[in-house]
Amino acid sequence: MWIWQQPDWPTFGFDASRLAAAVAEYRRRAAQLAGGVAGLAADDRQEALVDLLVSEAIKTSAIEGEQLDRVSVRSSIKAHIGLAPKETASRDPRADGIAALMVSVREHVTRPLGSTLLGTWQTMVIPDRPSHRIERGTYRHGDAPMLIVSGYIGKQHLHYEAPPSSRVPQEMARFLDWYNATAPSGNQAPLPGPVRAGIAHLWFESIHPFDDGNGRVGRAIADHAIAQDLGYPPLSCLATCIEADKKTYYALFERTQRAALQVDDWLGWFVGTVLKSQDIARAQVDLVVEKTRWFDRFREQLNERQFKAAARMFAAGPAGFEGGMTAGKYMGITGCSKATATRDLVALVQMGALTGLPGGGRSTRYALAQASS
Repeated sequence: MWIWQQPDWPTFGFDASRLAAAVAEYRRRAAQLAGGVAGLAADDRQEALVDLLVSEAIKTSAIEGEQLDRVSVRSSIKAHIGLAPKETASRDPRADGIAALMVSVREHVTRPLGSTLLGTWQTMVIPDRPSHRIERGTYRHGDAPMLIVSGYIGKQHLHYEAPPSSRVPQEMARFLDWYNATAPSGNQAPLPGPVRAGIAHLWFESIHPFDDGNGRVGRAIADHAIAQDLGYPPLSCLATCIEADKKTYYALFERTQRAALQVDDWLGWFVGTVLKSQDIARAQVDLVVEKTRWFDRFREQLNERQFKAAARMFAAGPAGFEGGMTAGKYMGITGCSKATATRDLVALVQMGALTGLPGGGRSTRYALAQASS
């Protein structure tokens, strides 16, 4: 029996007292982060926003197995947010679509959710492919069951079966009524943002209303719920945090959708993930500050190749440039010879811009030095 076949569906049960401490800590960290960002220079605030949106766009797509080019996503984020001309948006419809979704969620924080807006979001993330017809912008229909399976044909594992298409309109109407009623401005007692986001994400994914794109739209709904709770679009990294624990995410989904409507385990993990996402966002903001200081200190000493390589290292995010910078990677980024790469890297170390990393075998590895050191 799937969760939507339970007789009391969709009356989700949970112990709010078990979530209270995490919710309170989330709000404290969110306020602290917002205060820190407000103290940044305008350019740094914009860069932090762009970096976080790029990370979220890439990671929410990666959860679905779709790998996007960071430069393409970044160009579209800047175009959609108004920091670059519209014509500079990526020509990759996948990169441009997910960028448009990230920005649209932020622009509609105060707006109730409706089927039209959700259909628009789904259309953004599912490019029109004449050779592969998928319904875009409308709920799924037809008699074929909506199955989530994995494995090879003949050895497939059924993870979930969603309600039949005939039930989707009424299921979505009930979901949207609840979602808008439990918003801070709704006509019911509002739920804490992370709790409402967790229930909304689970409920929407259980209905699975679209032919494709449900995961990305469902995580956008969670972001929307959290933003409505705070009253402003947060600097958050929910998809980035989920992608880092993707196995647990999918395992809990499957277990919860095969069980009764008591969803404490799911909400405990989800609210904890929302809390962790604030720390990831804070690390990203700190990196933007460090990047500004680093370039302020070293910019005048860098040649064009060194500048390009350093920018690529910072673009890797708080986790750092994987494996460190090597002469081989430097050559690939800048297109220079090995001798030039070695000479440039030694110069960066001598000026204090890079520091050597231990190990690395035959290739010396480097990391960015602290600007304040």
